[in-house]
Parts: sequence; structure tokens; C-alpha cells
Amino acid sequence: MCRFLLIKSRRKLKPERFLSDFALMCQKSHAPDGDWQGDGWGIAIKIQKSSRSNRDKNQNWEVYKSLNPIWKDQKQFSYFSEANLFVVHARSAGFPQHKGNLGYNQPYVAGSVCFVFNGMLHGVRLPGPVEGEIGAQKVFSLLRRELKNNTGEDALRILDKTLLAHSQKIEGMNIGLIKDNKISILCEYADNASYFSLFYSSNTGLTLVCSERLGNYQWKTMKKSEVRTL
Repeated sequence: MCRFLLIKSRRKLKPERFLSDFALMCQKSHAPDGDWQGDGWGIAIKIQKSSRSNRDKNQNWEVYKSLNPIWKDQKQFSYFSEANLFVVHARSAGFPQHKGNLGYNQPYVAGSVCFVFNGMLHGVRLPGPVEGEIGAQKVFSLLRRELKNNTGEDALRILDKTLLAHSQKIEGMNIGLIKDNKISILCEYADNASYFSLFYSSNTGLTLVCSERLGNYQWKTMKKSEVRTL
């Protein structure tokens, strides 16, 4: 299963140190079936660009993606700009035919919304067509529908109920969502909590969400079917 990391900080941070720790974790981490996170990676960095009036600021995402395993791209880490908010994803392609396509790499961005997903859903039968070529893209499409009329947290709750009702089994489904500079997260799985849990650490100055514990932060473990906003 894929791995992801979201970071929000009161002061601007260089992603490099966090990327190095995350890359090492991905290199060592293997799913229960032996799968790895070596099918490419991506990072989305929230930046601010001044409008023509120089009074208002427009929020934008700067996105970089690579088909290399993240631990083989460490020379790239120092080039990323410091920011208050960034999202990283290391991909584990679920099927051989889905490897080698940069467009499948996450994070996915739509306007001000940024999304990362990891998981494996079996026997999904939805009542209507959903935009997307692979599962992650389709999950993002479903979530964007709900975000039109709901907060990030409520949209994730609705999405969770929808997919639970229309799937034979959700082996794992973790989602990280950023909307309006707020991080909303979902942790869902059938069993094997030791691998499929999601972790977060939050204080007044720094918030982190990760598929595994990194560094010496005060991590908390999300419960099965839990949704929260940080």
C-alpha cells in the first residue's frame, strides 16, 4: 500500500529534512504481502502568489512528481521551496498495468484542494459512473462531489459510508485532504491495524499526519473508521 505525509506549520519549513525521513521509511516499509512503495512519488507545496493589486494573495499548489522510488531521488529534496503546508505521497501500484504512468502519481490537486490516498478496495460496485482511470482517481472524484456542499470532514464521512456500502471489502482506505488550509483525515480498514492505521501529531505550531511514525513527535493513532480535522 502507498504511504503519505502531510505537514502544516505556523512557520515556513524546508521540506528536505522531512522528505529524507519519509524516504527512508518508505524504503524499509513493506505491506503484509511484501509490496513496497517504489512506483514513484510526488509532492505538493502550498505557495502564495500576490495578485495584481498586491493586496490580496492567491493560494496555489506547486506539484512535482517522479517515477523513481523516492529514496533514489534524494538529490531533488534540497530544491523544494520552504512552505507552511506540503503533502508527500509514495506510490505502490496495485496492478502491473498501472505502473510507469506519471499521471497516476499523487498528490492530486483540484483548485485549492489537495488529496492523497492509500488503500485497497475489493468488489466496488457504485450505482453510477465515476470519473477516473484507477481507484485513487475515482475516490478523488467521489470526494470532490461531496466537497461541493460539505466541509472536508463531513465529505470524508459521507465518502466512507458510501464506499463501505458498495464494496465487498475495504482492506485499507486512508485519505489525507487539504481544503481551505485545513487538514482532514480518514482512517478505514478491515483488519491488521498495525499496518493500516494512520498517525497524527498536532500542537500549536506543527501538525503532521503520516502512514507510519516518523521522528520524535508525540504521535497519536487513529481508530478504525475515524475522521478528524486538524
